[in-house]
Amino acid sequence: MEKVKSQIEGKTLVVERSFNAPRALVFEAFSTPAHLEAWWGPAGWKTEVRTFEFEPGGTWHYKMTCVDKEQGDYYGMESWGKSTFLEIDPHRKIVYTDAFSDADGHVNPELPVMTITNEFVDIPNGTLFISRSEFTDAESLQQVVEMGAVEGFSSQLERLDAIVSR
Repeated sequence: MEKVKSQIEGKTLVVERSFNAPRALVFEAFSTPAHLEAWWGPAGWKTEVRTFEFEPGGTWHYKMTCVDKEQGDYYGMESWGKSTFLEIDPHRKIVYTDAFSDADGHVNPELPVMTITNEFVDIPNGTLFISRSEFTDAESLQQVVEMGAVEGFSSQLERLDAIVSR
């Protein structure tokens, strides 16, 4: 199984992973609320989509809840996110802003907002997924990395792989 590759380029975190699944299927997993609820978030977390308007200018507001008692202090914790879609090129690219928010969708000004570009590329036997998270400054990028973003994203891409490679 292909593991996640990640690197930092200036103020941008780049994460790549290949999937043994067609590009249209991998794209659909990122563009359909029911699919996102099945895999979004690290292992042991459940995602609930509040709003999902998959069009430029549309928003995606969601809640992740830790449902794994083994995760100690995280168990029962809620984490809210809010994204705004900027560009959608079906089966090729999704660009959106991503922010931490509260239950009402108010963005948390104390945590970084990033612009994410997800690309879906045909490769032999599947799809190469490339995600570029661009931050306003290197400190914000470091803050999110220290919060475990790479490990969390890797974990959720493993969950996605279990679904799309079936």
